[in-house]
Amino acid sequence: MNKLTLISATALISLASLSGCNMSKQDIGIVTGAAVGAIAAPLIFGNSAWYTIAGGAAAGGFVGSYVGKSMTPKNQQKVAYTLDKAPDKQPYQFMSSAPQNTPELTVTPMRSYKISNQQCRDFELTTQEGAKTIYDKGSACKQADGSWQIRA
Repeated sequence: MNKLTLISATALISLASLSGCNMSKQDIGIVTGAAVGAIAAPLIFGNSAWYTIAGGAAAGGFVGSYVGKSMTPKNQQKVAYTLDKAPDKQPYQFMSSAPQNTPELTVTPMRSYKISNQQCRDFELTTQEGAKTIYDKGSACKQADGSWQIRA
């Protein structure tokens, strides 16, 4: 068995064994990205040295983290609604559908400010992914068309 096949099999087995864990979307993105990066880098660069595999895994994990962490369009709409309506430090909860009827997403605008005459706000998010609570922070600025552009 060649080195690349062994690495690919190990990465896929590791990914499969983690699928039963209570992982966030970001965690899944990191693991999946790292596995894909470790497999793809030697194929792309034609080199199966350890540093190529490690570099591919690191790059894949970074990209996977970003993709997994990014908000869904539905949650972006909820953040925009809250930024338009709620005063600073006033949380707004979006409830899950029945029968749970528990907070699915809580958005709390933290502070309002201007950048080049553009209205901006910092905010905090709390989301539920199964039994796991995920906390995040962000900022957004209002565009000329009235939409909110979330800043990285």
